[in-house]
Amino acid sequence: MDFDIAQAKQNIHAWKAHLLRAINQDAARHQVLETLDKRSVILVADWAMEFLPRKFRESQRDWFGKRGIPWHLTVATRKNDNGETEMLTFVHCFESCNQDSCTVLAVIDDVFSQLKNIMPEMTCVYLRSDNAGCYHSSSTMLSLHQVAVKNGIKLERVDFSDPQGGKGACDRKAATIKSHMRVHLNSGHDIETASQMMEAIGSSGGMSG
Repeated sequence: MDFDIAQAKQNIHAWKAHLLRAINQDAARHQVLETLDKRSVILVADWAMEFLPRKFRESQRDWFGKRGIPWHLTVATRKNDNGETEMLTFVHCFESCNQDSCTVLAVIDDVFSQLKNIMPEMTCVYLRSDNAGCYHSSSTMLSLHQVAVKNGIKLERVDFSDPQGGKGACDRKAATIKSHMRVHLNSGHDIETASQMMEAIGSSGGMSG
């Protein structure tokens, strides 16, 4: 009985600590959003849950032993001259990759490069992600500044969020993309590779943003 009470007490303290961290981190996000303009962008980066390859008509044998397709989402948010919020999502699909620092840096480098082409007036970036090792490792933190300088951008700050908090933009977009891919799948197509996955995302006129 004493052990159960002590364990419950520890769990309650851990939950309260999580709530306090989440509120504090969300306050930092709101502070950044209030200072945004057309020259500054906040990026929310996250590895989505691996997409399981699917066929239009699939036997039970095809279902077992599948290997997921890794894909990464980066949602960029800024405010235009009218003060309206604009969002743009970058999706990177891989046939196979390690979700490590090198891959994250390659993705961020590509996002910075594309953003600079789309928004040449952009000068600074705020980066936000969860606390996964590929984001907070020393190699990532030391290299992010150089990646930003290479693309003519100032990396203003890097924030990390607690589990289940702070990545809502990526989760919402991932759900929308999966729904769009399901329409493509139900129209008689297979999605078994990263290239087919990108084809599904771009089907039916693509997706806004």
